[in-house]
Amino acid sequence: MPTKREIINVIQSVGLWDRKSIESALEEQEKTGQPLREIFQGKGMLPFGEISPSFYFQLGIVQRELPPREIPSEVVSILPPKIVKNHRIIPWEKRIETGTLIFVTDDPINILASDYFKKVAGIEGIKNVEIIVTFKEEIDQLLEKYYGKEDVEDLTAMLQEASSATIDMDLPSVEETEEDEETLALQAPVVKIVNLIFVEALRRRASDIHLEPLEKKFRVRFRIDGVLYEIVSPPKRIEKAVIARIKLMSKMDIAEKRLPQDGRIMLDIGGRPIDFRVSTLPGIYGESVVLRILDKTKMLIGLDKLGFLPDDLEKWNRILQFTGGLVLVTGPTGSGKTTTLYASLQTLNTIDRKIMTVEEPVEYQIPGINQTPVNADIGLTFANVLRAFLRQSPDVILVGEIRDTETADIALRAALTGHLVFSTLHTNDAPSAITRLIDLGIPPFLVSSAVQGVMAQRLVRVLCPYCKEKVEPDEKLKIALKIKEEEQVNVCRPKGCNECGFTGFFGRIGIFEIFIMNDELREMTLRRVSAEELRKAAERSGMRSMYDDGILKVKMGLTTLDEVIGVTGQEE
Repeated sequence: MPTKREIINVIQSVGLWDRKSIESALEEQEKTGQPLREIFQGKGMLPFGEISPSFYFQLGIVQRELPPREIPSEVVSILPPKIVKNHRIIPWEKRIETGTLIFVTDDPINILASDYFKKVAGIEGIKNVEIIVTFKEEIDQLLEKYYGKEDVEDLTAMLQEASSATIDMDLPSVEETEEDEETLALQAPVVKIVNLIFVEALRRRASDIHLEPLEKKFRVRFRIDGVLYEIVSPPKRIEKAVIARIKLMSKMDIAEKRLPQDGRIMLDIGGRPIDFRVSTLPGIYGESVVLRILDKTKMLIGLDKLGFLPDDLEKWNRILQFTGGLVLVTGPTGSGKTTTLYASLQTLNTIDRKIMTVEEPVEYQIPGINQTPVNADIGLTFANVLRAFLRQSPDVILVGEIRDTETADIALRAALTGHLVFSTLHTNDAPSAITRLIDLGIPPFLVSSAVQGVMAQRLVRVLCPYCKEKVEPDEKLKIALKIKEEEQVNVCRPKGCNECGFTGFFGRIGIFEIFIMNDELREMTLRRVSAEELRKAAERSGMRSMYDDGILKVKMGLTTLDEVIGVTGQEE
């Protein structure tokens, strides 16, 4: 990284700014504390607000990825949060032996202001300041991780403050009008409380928000890594106002409390496009509201991020190369089926393939793919859309779910006529998908000919990488994990820290079983054998069960035995 003097010399030599202007801007920063970029813009030195990346390349300033590491708390506190956020510069490392303080930023202009940050930090013994230039996404993540709490503050205190504000609850007690409900939903304290709940849910990595009116309580819970946790809840007296606010945001009929309703809220929170799928359900104490959070920045991930072990990833990629046939992904609701299918479609999404999907609803839009939402009210069903697809000459088709005989029959016949068809089924394991199709009334010969493969999956929580503790397995655990003599394992247990919210877990990965059709399995399908017989034959052919896949991940220190048993319902 060049020194500040070298940078000024290069800038002066190419005629972008002169030395006098630079020094004037630096002097102004010393007095005002403004970000240097804002000062340059105010002086007309950055007329377009940005500098070409190629110019920084000439200076020898190259953005680079940061290695994964924890920033010590004493380093995080070197600069005030306001300075950090305004200048987008974060303390990274303090090297006492050399008297060097290292910052990271996504704004290379900050290199010119290195003396200013040294002065603001005010640490004795610091002789040098180094600044590493990284990418915007890296700085955004660090700001959210180490300084995001400053924005949210303490949710308990803020909810108490907002809910203690004057909220006019004097509405008609018998039959409230829609106008009364809307007035209630637009009051400032109510708006603030709902916004706080949304922001806190994102900060805690929640996948769902549950607002549940109970007899004497208005309960708010977040589902984090598949488990519900209760958070501090608003007072019971403002329950009606909060629910009205959410219904108004999701364009529901706020006066209708007798029937279930569905809606959608699309927001931009912290620069992230967030989609909330909202569902209301009448109850004896009021309307229960569930918001499913769809973060578009996190949903569209690659197959290599889902948790496949190398051999299973190779098997799945081999299935994706088929030019025709039916490929099923099975598992209960919330087991990650849609994420897996979207990752698979992204792999197949090339210029020489036409990909079409029919979904209920379309959860994420993928560039280059034709996606159609189901609308049963006008007769736009899975079966009807699938029939229309066949006249559009697609190469790859995704049917969101096979629910009935008609959809299953069309999907299998499409798979036999040169289309690669993906879909989902709700079965407990992969071999059961074969018997389920036959139970739906599909002839065994059609199932045998069309199905290429089935993958069953579940999600298990991942041990927090910051606090998990390695343990030495006892004899009972060695038997449960099938640990052989001299086998090297890395079995760990959860502990809990600030990073994981003291749960011991951070995120989830899949455990899988991949059933690939072969001649023996096709012949057994024609004979309508049981799912258990199909399983035994598939395991002889190399299929690894979900339970065994989970056991391997326990040995690798990724999850725990209790997690695997909990999601598979199996214990050996």
